[in-house]
Amino acid sequence: MIFSIYIINKAGGLVYNKDYSEGLSKLTSNEYLVLAGTFHGVHAITSKISPVPGSSGIEMLETDTFRIHCFQTLTGTKFLLVADPQQPSIDHTMKKIYECYSDYCVKNPFQNPEMPIRSEQFDVHLLKLVKSVGGLVVSHTLPQPYNTTTTATATTINNNQYNVPYNTSIDPSAQGSSNLPPTLPNIASSGLGLGV
Repeated sequence: MIFSIYIINKAGGLVYNKDYSEGLSKLTSNEYLVLAGTFHGVHAITSKISPVPGSSGIEMLETDTFRIHCFQTLTGTKFLLVADPQQPSIDHTMKKIYECYSDYCVKNPFQNPEMPIRSEQFDVHLLKLVKSVGGLVVSHTLPQPYNTTTTATATTINNNQYNVPYNTSIDPSAQGSSNLPPTLPNIASSGLGLGV
């Protein structure tokens, strides 16, 4: 299972980060930047203090619950992959991530390698890659609430399944749970004073 992907430029700046697991604690923007800068510094120091001449630095950091894998390109860009310790074929996955980066970021004439990555195609192909290796934990995608004839099909919210039309008001006591998906009728009837 893949938890997160980070891309760090050669100067140690975070240019891309994406979390693929709902169970992770969300970091602030500053914490993501500190994480990237710290890893960049530790990576540089370990390449200097390694007893093996010509060492490239940290390639993997392992804990009981996750592993951080690092792939550094010849240009100094680092790809960090946070994954489950039992995740198979990490080297193959890292190469595929680099291929996506090459195809949708490096070959993009409007993308500067030192600037944050803002490519929808890169996001889409990276998501496909993560799904293909079994790395996506939960995906919450609901249809637009303005279409009153569609339903939210089997979206898991707090381990409960709902298949409710958007134009239907839900009675929490009838469902046995107060953790209902927020629909416009639910919010309006909750007394939040939305004037609906």
